[in-house]
Amino acid sequence: MSEANKAEIEFPELTSVDRDFTLENLVRFANIGYSVSITLNVNGTLISGLLTSGKDYMETVAQSFEGVSKQGDTLASVYRGISESMYSGEALPLSDLSLEFVHLKEAVIFQGNTDFNVGYWRGKINSVDGFSIGKIKK
Repeated sequence: MSEANKAEIEFPELTSVDRDFTLENLVRFANIGYSVSITLNVNGTLISGLLTSGKDYMETVAQSFEGVSKQGDTLASVYRGISESMYSGEALPLSDLSLEFVHLKEAVIFQGNTDFNVGYWRGKINSVDGFSIGKIKK
């Protein structure tokens, strides 16, 4: 290649990867009802559980507020609205927001020698440093 041709080549700017497309696809599958056991590494903390849909997560949060008080019922209604607008039917293929977060159920957080059973867990996909398929068993 001549020097003139080398000068014409423009290389794209390299940028860091914000989130793993493989994990994003697993979240996409979870949002339509498929689940898989997974362990996430988030800033050195391991979080292990079953991938679940954003809809399941929002519905569970809504149920936890429901019947507690008048304000709780209002919050339950808000979370159900989020669930319907972001995670149901026609919204799924179009909504990039439905892929911003990863949701786990039966989640356990492992920090050092201590583990915390937290039930449902939600985190930003772009905060996940790595993952493996399968749950940690003690």
